[in-house]
Amino acid sequence: MDQDRYGARPRWQRLLLGLPPAALLVVLGGYWTLLSWGVIGDERSETFAIIGPIFAGFGVALGWVVLQRRS
Repeated sequence: MDQDRYGARPRWQRLLLGLPPAALLVVLGGYWTLLSWGVIGDERSETFAIIGPIFAGFGVALGWVVLQRRS
């Protein structure tokens, strides 16, 4: 992205817009993963066993990108 043309977002805006979705993805993905393993409840699901870790991984990646300082 061309920073001269669009400008850089302030850090607080990046944190405000990026951290809540990242946290939601990590929590939801972790919940689905634990649910699929049978840790939470008695129900096991292969769909959640695939989707849960993917959501959690995307949440961690988004959080990592948001928390990186720009040089």
